Amino acid sequence: MKRNFLAPPFFISFFLLTLCLFQPAFAEEPVPSGAISGEVSKDIYYQGGGPVSGPPAPKMSYPESYGRTGGIDGRSLLWFFIQQHFFMGSFILGVPMIAWMIELFGHLRRRGHREQSEKQDSLAREIMEIGMPFYPITIFFGVALLGAFLFLYNSFFQYMAQLFRPVVYLYALCFILESILLYGYTLTWERWRRGDRKWLHLSIGALTVTNGVVIVCLANAWMAFMMSPAGIDSEGRYLGSVWRIMHTALWNPLNVHRILASIMFSGAVIAAYAAYKMLTTRDPARRAHFDWMGHVNIMIAIVNLFLLPFAGYWFAKMIFIYRQRMGVTLMGGQMSWPFVIQAMLIGLIFMTVTYYLWQGTSRMNGSERYNYLVKYLLIILTVSFIIWTTPHTLPASQSEVKQMGGAQHPIVGYYGTMAAKNTAINTMILAFGLCMIIFKRCNKEITVAWRKWGNAALIALFGGAELIVIYLGVSGFYVPANVRVRFAFPQFMAAMIALGGGYLLNWLMLRRSRSLGPIQWGKLPVGGAIALFSLAVFITMTMALMGYIRSSVRLDWHITEIMHDATPWAATPGLTYAVGMVLLNVAIFWFLAVLIFWAGSGRKLALPSKAIEGSGELPETNESLPS
Repeated sequence: MKRNFLAPPFFISFFLLTLCLFQPAFAEEPVPSGAISGEVSKDIYYQGGGPVSGPPAPKMSYPESYGRTGGIDGRSLLWFFIQQHFFMGSFILGVPMIAWMIELFGHLRRRGHREQSEKQDSLAREIMEIGMPFYPITIFFGVALLGAFLFLYNSFFQYMAQLFRPVVYLYALCFILESILLYGYTLTWERWRRGDRKWLHLSIGALTVTNGVVIVCLANAWMAFMMSPAGIDSEGRYLGSVWRIMHTALWNPLNVHRILASIMFSGAVIAAYAAYKMLTTRDPARRAHFDWMGHVNIMIAIVNLFLLPFAGYWFAKMIFIYRQRMGVTLMGGQMSWPFVIQAMLIGLIFMTVTYYLWQGTSRMNGSERYNYLVKYLLIILTVSFIIWTTPHTLPASQSEVKQMGGAQHPIVGYYGTMAAKNTAINTMILAFGLCMIIFKRCNKEITVAWRKWGNAALIALFGGAELIVIYLGVSGFYVPANVRVRFAFPQFMAAMIALGGGYLLNWLMLRRSRSLGPIQWGKLPVGGAIALFSLAVFITMTMALMGYIRSSVRLDWHITEIMHDATPWAATPGLTYAVGMVLLNVAIFWFLAVLIFWAGSGRKLALPSKAIEGSGELPETNESLPS
């Protein structure tokens, strides 16, 4: 039976494009307020002059500017649609990236490793077919989000649509192109699997990934403008440069942060799905397949997890540079408690993924040699986690501030500074990197003559990096804040050099090692599968919480210092309400994800005909997987 994937997405895409083109927000060109007189005004961010080419930002009043009456909490409805569209969109962005990378690496190693190359190619195809049913749901929430903007925030949406008119048209065009590329990339996989056509298929995958990144960057331009407007004057009048409207202070760090988060999120969701399938199948070969699938995807997610804290630091730094008030609100004001929760979630992610690795060593003979190291790594991770989650300042009552002698605790406050937090997170990364090296060694016996010197070099490399991290962290307590911020980069580089050098050295030592037996995929303990589920939930919660934090630094502004929010619910949501919304959005996303996986379980998928390492022969099977 032919799979008719194309009709619904193209119909919805056409409807979305039509809706965009014929809404009043786009239909009438605003009368330039200063175009006739040739008035020139000053850009609020770039400080340069530009011709006034649009009207000022409207003065908001409730309910007139919002096109409705009544007590509907528009912010909560919009929050829900934005968050669900963000979850689905991130998954649809990350899945092709992961699949394309696996397909490319598998194809590049086909010479001499044909069996492994075929295995990776089948895995990439399976990942794409798992993710594709999410695409129509992403479009649905996109249309719902557009409708929410039009009916709940009409004046605001008209003003933004006029500023971003070329961007919106380009976004619609890229969206339709993404539909063609996504389904073309998936449906041509088997037909263009071998020979020169494989490179054509890889090219389509590269275009799919690139177009997806462009879509995300265009969407981020809207959000970044709301936080850090540019390309307009102090009255909100457009100054003729759409590039400056897009290229705000926060656009690039937001792009990097969201792309890395999308890959991490997608890998974690697929790993959780694979863990479930592994636990619910009795076929040893298929159990091995899903165990391997979960491991590959969670390792991809972890690579991006390493980079995300530093992308977040860059984002926070640019917020401070743009408006110090926003930075203080973000790190030490109303967002203090949400950041404590966010720090706890990130710490839990690092500790859970380390637990998963140690659970995974049970797949390998010889892993018992390294069990004594678990307690030491656990101590390091626990101490780092405590420091990482310690807040610097907290909202406190007058009596509590009086007892502490100030807004900062006289002892604990030192461990809540960025100097201490940077030290803690880099230490956790180094500890996890050491776990990865041990994981690679578990079922191998090193035979090179210089193994003692190699181990000593590894200890020196990681120990030296940790000393640099600690030294810079302690020094941060005795230098001005602007100098302390600069210490983050050398700490990061010390950790990355240690990881890169350690992996290279470990690879050289293992090249001629003696195998103690193949990896026995499918023998991951239940605790390891639970860890994969937990990682997926923690990552989903972190993404939802960070979205709330990012938006809340605007306080009661639609556009920072340009357009005031006049609705009754304009104030920043309280912590209890915000956490409730975060948990609700997470629960609804996972309900929809489980529903999609269950609904797609009737579609068959061919698995590799060869054995996965350590699993025995893979028999022919009719067990079906989601598309």
